[in-house]
Amino acid sequence: MIAALQVMVNVVRCIALKRALAATDPDPSLNFWRLLHGNLLDAAVLDWCKLFGSDDEERQLLHWKRFFADGDDFRTGLLAHVQLGKDEWQCYWQRMKRYRDQYVAHLDFNRRDISHYPDLGPALASVCYYYSHLNAELRTKGEARFPHNLGEYYDAFLAHSSDIAGLAITSTHKITERIR
Repeated sequence: MIAALQVMVNVVRCIALKRALAATDPDPSLNFWRLLHGNLLDAAVLDWCKLFGSDDEERQLLHWKRFFADGDDFRTGLLAHVQLGKDEWQCYWQRMKRYRDQYVAHLDFNRRDISHYPDLGPALASVCYYYSHLNAELRTKGEARFPHNLGEYYDAFLAHSSDIAGLAITSTHKITERIR
């Protein structure tokens, strides 16, 4: 359970940092910043898939279905929280998994250039929902070292990251790309 919470916190941090960087400079000229943008997206999608990806493999130790016996109740609450219908969630899940499979985790020689990057909004909402349920269960067992509310943690991390991103990106504006 603790490993799952750690992965959820990482997803939230990656999304917050990616959003902070994109809000400061959505189209950076330096490869340094472009690489960070892409790696943060890839890490968020990869970790999200550990939590919500394929559930038919025994090695999926962090998948939500491993922790909640009543999967129907969890799924119903999840869909309400992310504000997606069952079919919309399925499409979202497929897009995330396809991005992970074709661009992050596997070398797919048949892949096409990506035209739409995954929307991280539903990923953030779904992770916060999962986290609230798993964290509540851990707190009943005396484990309280993780943030109580992951959404509030995200907001604080985003604000802090935005301050840092603003200073960092501004400090590199006069640097021209030397490596293409």
